[in-house]
Amino acid sequence: MIDSDTPRRSIKGPVFLTLIGLIVIAALAILPFWAGPPPEEGLPDMAKFVGRFHPVMLHLPIGMLALVLVLETGRLFSRRKPGSSTQVAMFFAAASAVVAVLLGFILYYSMPGDYGTELAQRHLNGGLIFACGAVAAFIIKVWVDVAGGKGAWLYWLTLLGSAGVMGFTSHDGASLTHGEDYLTRYAPNSIRQVIGLPLREEKPGKAAADRAGAPVVAKDPSEQVVYTDLIVPILEQKCYSCHNADKQKGKYRMDEYDLLVKGGKEGDGIVHGKVDDSNIIIRMDLPEDDDEHMPPEGKKDLEEHEVVLVKWWIDKGASKDAKLGELEAPDAVKEAISKLVPPEVLAQQKAAAEDEVKQAAEKRESVKVEVERLRKEFPAALNFESQASSGVTFTAVSMRKDFGDEDLAKLSPVMPAMVSLDLSSCTVTDEGAKLLESAGELRTLRLSETALTDAGLDALAKLSKLESLNLYGTQVTNQGILKLAALPSLKKLYLWQTKVDEAGVKALQEKLPDCEIVMGL
Repeated sequence: MIDSDTPRRSIKGPVFLTLIGLIVIAALAILPFWAGPPPEEGLPDMAKFVGRFHPVMLHLPIGMLALVLVLETGRLFSRRKPGSSTQVAMFFAAASAVVAVLLGFILYYSMPGDYGTELAQRHLNGGLIFACGAVAAFIIKVWVDVAGGKGAWLYWLTLLGSAGVMGFTSHDGASLTHGEDYLTRYAPNSIRQVIGLPLREEKPGKAAADRAGAPVVAKDPSEQVVYTDLIVPILEQKCYSCHNADKQKGKYRMDEYDLLVKGGKEGDGIVHGKVDDSNIIIRMDLPEDDDEHMPPEGKKDLEEHEVVLVKWWIDKGASKDAKLGELEAPDAVKEAISKLVPPEVLAQQKAAAEDEVKQAAEKRESVKVEVERLRKEFPAALNFESQASSGVTFTAVSMRKDFGDEDLAKLSPVMPAMVSLDLSSCTVTDEGAKLLESAGELRTLRLSETALTDAGLDALAKLSKLESLNLYGTQVTNQGILKLAALPSLKKLYLWQTKVDEAGVKALQEKLPDCEIVMGL
């Protein structure tokens, strides 16, 4: 903190800080114009690596600015004359804001295919404005302190303005990550009505039947609506990922009929009855190595029969409501339709996928309490595989000889959810290996340099989903490893510096031809 009652001091420091601050503001302001549009291929992997630290860094300026607001508000209501300044806190808020926005800029330019949207552009611009505002607030604060508090109103105006921009920018960031309805998705109707959102309704019919487990009844082919039942599933699988409410490449949305027809910055998406003038067909028909070809490189292309159907639908007027029985379909179109996955099957697959996500979320919640409890004993060792996954990972790499069978037994409550387990160089024995029998989801297991012998392999042979197993430096033998032939998913096995020789490898390889057995040099 800086004493505000000190005698008048030299202004060399404030002048220097002001010049540096103005240079930073100018650099941030011209950065988007200097960089130009993001390259289609993105930036090198190193830039992607660095840019991904943006979500880690961005919380620091938010917290620091919040701290400054709390301290300044406290000073306003304090009866005693303030004896300190928030200048240092404001400096760190401004500096961390600049670092966070630069990392965000790198991330945006690294992967334009993922972040090249109007929402992402707005988020980036908001971050730049926030960083400039934070630096400006710091400069003004420096001079307010020099002037003994005069001009504080301007400082407050800039500070609150920066906080406001920060709020909107943070909301855009959350929308970009979790979807634009992230904050309001579960808002009750009373709140939705106040903020002008459509009310949530429980839709009867098919959705309710699906939730109740009732089968989806196949629709008479002649009654199928061409757009809804044939065209939408194709676009949903191949186009919606880049052209939806949250992501609009080329400012084009395809997830709603009117917007699909309207098109984006390239012009009309669909011209009724005119295939050759419809932009979606023009882009589909370009050579695959053309930068304008859609879907872009890395995305799954439309199959030939799918293109045939889309062209036929447009040629017939691209109606939203026309049924299949109302349109003349030549043999080529009938053949293309026969190659599509039936709508009722797609509906069942979608319902199954949604149910799988729901079950994974419920499974995660069921194990979450135990994970949190065990994290207190094994900090940084136990984690979920990802934010959405119910799978658990554990590594004892930092404990090694201090981690044995008794410690492994403590993980029993989360063992059924374990997907990756690293016990390398630990004092785990064959008795401890028996505890792994319940790890039915385990895909990766490292037991290198442990006391494991052939006896411990009986438990491992029951792990049907195991894909990678490291037994380097253990006491397993030719006879013992044959037990691993019961592992249908095993793709990689490490056996160097064990009692297994070439004959043992050959015998196991005959039983597991798709498994790569690594014996070292």
